[in-house]
Amino acid sequence: MKLGNLLKKELKELLTVQALFSMVFTCLLLICMGQIMGSAMDEAMNNSTVNIINYDSSDFTDEMIKKLPDYGADPKIITAEPGADYSALMEENELDNLVVIPEGFGDKIVNGSESVSLDCISLINKSGMASTMSSISAASLTEAISDYVGNYIETEKIQLSEEEINLIKDPVIEVEYTASNGRTVQVTSDVLSSILMTQSLIAPMAVFFLILMASQMIMTAISTEKIDKTLETLLSAPVSRITVLVSKMIAALVVALLNAASMMIGFVFYVQGMTGSAIRAETAEAELEMGTSVTEAMAQLGMTLSAGNIVLFGLQLFLTIAIGLSLSLILGAMATDVKSVQTLTIPIMMLTMVPFFVTMFSDVNSLSPMFRTIMYIIPFTHTYTAMSNMMFGHMGLFWAGLAYQCVFFVVCMYLAVKVFTTDLLFTMNFSVDGGKKKKIGVK
Repeated sequence: MKLGNLLKKELKELLTVQALFSMVFTCLLLICMGQIMGSAMDEAMNNSTVNIINYDSSDFTDEMIKKLPDYGADPKIITAEPGADYSALMEENELDNLVVIPEGFGDKIVNGSESVSLDCISLINKSGMASTMSSISAASLTEAISDYVGNYIETEKIQLSEEEINLIKDPVIEVEYTASNGRTVQVTSDVLSSILMTQSLIAPMAVFFLILMASQMIMTAISTEKIDKTLETLLSAPVSRITVLVSKMIAALVVALLNAASMMIGFVFYVQGMTGSAIRAETAEAELEMGTSVTEAMAQLGMTLSAGNIVLFGLQLFLTIAIGLSLSLILGAMATDVKSVQTLTIPIMMLTMVPFFVTMFSDVNSLSPMFRTIMYIIPFTHTYTAMSNMMFGHMGLFWAGLAYQCVFFVVCMYLAVKVFTTDLLFTMNFSVDGGKKKKIGVK
């Protein structure tokens, strides 16, 4: 009953209207950003046209322009005098790209034996990923022209048969396989890499925000109570200090989970809005080629997590948050003001950020022995690598990391209990005077 009352008190102090508004606002903001940016990219890809200025009057070029839609390009014809200012012309007509066919282009193809050149102009007058659509569209047009010219040379000038043309274009047929966990499946590795990258990004992000939010909240709560002198009153009440300690940890954990859940929901929609169309199109194309679904291929490769794996990951995630909270309890006991809380948060922030960015761009096991040891000393590293270890069958590393986190948590909790059950809670201090003078000491 005492624990329940204390827990209600802590939750009431942490779950304020401002905190709830911040959770909802962050989630909606990420969702809206993903949808807006995804729509902008799709619109840029769908609405980006290809444009041609044709200075060549040959029959070959006229016929080529008519046939270009069969090669995946439907250009718009732009008229301009020779030597025109293309930059001004594009801005005036709101064109993103321009391909200029020079005079004599057709005659060189029909009568010549050398490559011919085209002028490709792409206008960049805005920032962001959407600005790359102009150059992509111009490249697709020149590729279509190159395909048409190549087909003309093969069929008309060299007079090759259809079988000979196919043999020249595809002398070797590539059948892609992916190997993992001792198994081999016919599936392209590019699609699997895209899916795995998206999955591996979401879990570390959840861990990262959970630790930071929980640590910040519990440190701020303890320091505020020390400053307001309410902590002394609370600890003098007929309730054990261990109960007070547990109630603060549970309350911080609940609020951190709510914050992380709202942020991760928004982040998932943000990622899907940004890359969903591209990944779905690439996945559908790959599934059509290999005759099976990517999900089935991943299952055959043993790259999916079972229900037991998910439970184990949840256990490790709980240990990770508990470690972060116990460290925050120790550091929070040293805080004497708001500035000191901000400073004392830095160690936990660094311990979460370093392995987060390292595991995002590299495999910890591929690092040098010294750096690998340093990374594995940090307890949060084992949670960032947990899903990857389970997915690729490195269960020895997973169990070793879980055991290390258990030991680390026991040590941290022992120290936290030691602080809360002795006068260290009031004698430990870390003060920052004017941002210049720092003092650590025991009064």
